[in-house]
Amino acid sequence: MKLFASIYIGTYETTLKVFEVVKQKGAKTIDVQKIQSDIIKDILSKGMILPETVDKLCRILNDMKRTIEGYKVDAFSVVAGPNIRQASNDLVVLEQIKMRTGFSPIVLSNSEQRFLGYQAVASTENFDELISDSAVLVDVGGVSLQITLFSKGKIITTQHLSLGTVSINENLRKLGSTSGNSLEQTYEMMYKELDVFKTMFLRDIEPKYMILFGVQVNSITERISSFSSKSIKTEEYLDCLNKINRQYIKRFDDSNDIYLDNENVIEPVVMLYKALAETLNPAMVFAPGVSVAEGMMYNHSYQKKWLVSKHDFDNDIITAAWSIAKRYGSYQPHLKALYRLSGEIFDAMKKYHGLTKRHRVLMECIAILHDCGKYISLAEASSCSYTIIMASEILGLTHKERELIASTVEFNRKPVEPYDNMSDRFTQDEYLTILKLLAILKVANALDRSHKQKIKNVSMRVKDNELVINIEANSSLALEKGLFTKNASYFQEIFGIKPVLREKQ
Repeated sequence: MKLFASIYIGTYETTLKVFEVVKQKGAKTIDVQKIQSDIIKDILSKGMILPETVDKLCRILNDMKRTIEGYKVDAFSVVAGPNIRQASNDLVVLEQIKMRTGFSPIVLSNSEQRFLGYQAVASTENFDELISDSAVLVDVGGVSLQITLFSKGKIITTQHLSLGTVSINENLRKLGSTSGNSLEQTYEMMYKELDVFKTMFLRDIEPKYMILFGVQVNSITERISSFSSKSIKTEEYLDCLNKINRQYIKRFDDSNDIYLDNENVIEPVVMLYKALAETLNPAMVFAPGVSVAEGMMYNHSYQKKWLVSKHDFDNDIITAAWSIAKRYGSYQPHLKALYRLSGEIFDAMKKYHGLTKRHRVLMECIAILHDCGKYISLAEASSCSYTIIMASEILGLTHKERELIASTVEFNRKPVEPYDNMSDRFTQDEYLTILKLLAILKVANALDRSHKQKIKNVSMRVKDNELVINIEANSSLALEKGLFTKNASYFQEIFGIKPVLREKQ
């Protein structure tokens, strides 16, 4: 048995959860502390985090630190949500936290935060069953939300929308929340944003489930609607939401002798969840009742082998990449050939490139997405590919990994920039990784330069400082051999191993 503690510094709530992790049985929560925060209010109204908010946060974190020490946990993690970076004094705040509590919070990127949430949801018992038909996973945050569409168990798209509970509440406050016009305007704005997603991506897909994730989801489902951790028909779900207003919340609090967390944002939460259900029109709504804190625990437990994941997160990344390639009209037979060949080169060079299993996933994404920019411009395909990849949310990849993929794809057609020009974006190790993946991509691409898949029965091995590639071909390889010689030279420059093409007659 292992004990793990997660501290998540959100923009409107700081949460501590302590978990008991048993490999054979899974994980269970043994302690929870949630304290409301004014971080997002300060940022939206003042552009910075006010000193009194920092004081309160440090007191909370010191209390949580004592709790962690009392449990004598095996490991813990402290992270902050990405919205903290919107504060003009974010670096000063993080330094004060470090000096006053001893914690050095890792500030997540949007991609990293969303993935931790996804790991929490995907680790629930019946998740794969929910997405086996069709489903939309809606991750609602304070400033924005993210929708991931699944069909037949595969990710179709992940899209980021500028709709969040606190930002909507702030908009209502500025407009005058007591005004009927302000509520109507806000509701119409939500519908417009969501309808664009529906028109562009749902098309003929009718989601069976809407999976709700977010802190306020738990407040509503656990304390008001009473359908936590189980499904409910959308009609019943909407009936429940239609009952909720500020008077209902007050009566509920008084009769149950509780204080509902973040009461001031319940109204925009209800508006948003109603708009989601009415626009996306799922048959059922499911609220698993997990949070980023669970995602932190699962992420650590999978890395340390405390638990074994039942869900294939790497496959999610690959299927998302294939969906993007399809959306931008990339030539599928060539991509499949390149996907296979680059993987075989990567594996043959395992002892020589020093890259990891995770880098192989990035290599597969590079092969799939290397031509996506041609949809926009044949002449500027490299730059367009970079833009498409950086603008596409691929659930499971960090922002840095997406940038690494995009840069490798861009250099496939452009001269590689020297490290000095990229040192503000990549470490030296990351830059060398780009060069290695690019070298593999170039050799694999040369083997199908004609896009006609002439090569069959490929085998590879490294011998005497040569990567010997034995092939059979069903037609002339004149074009492929011409490009292969040039790209083999670059490969040799990077690895010190020369690719050699040997054709069986």
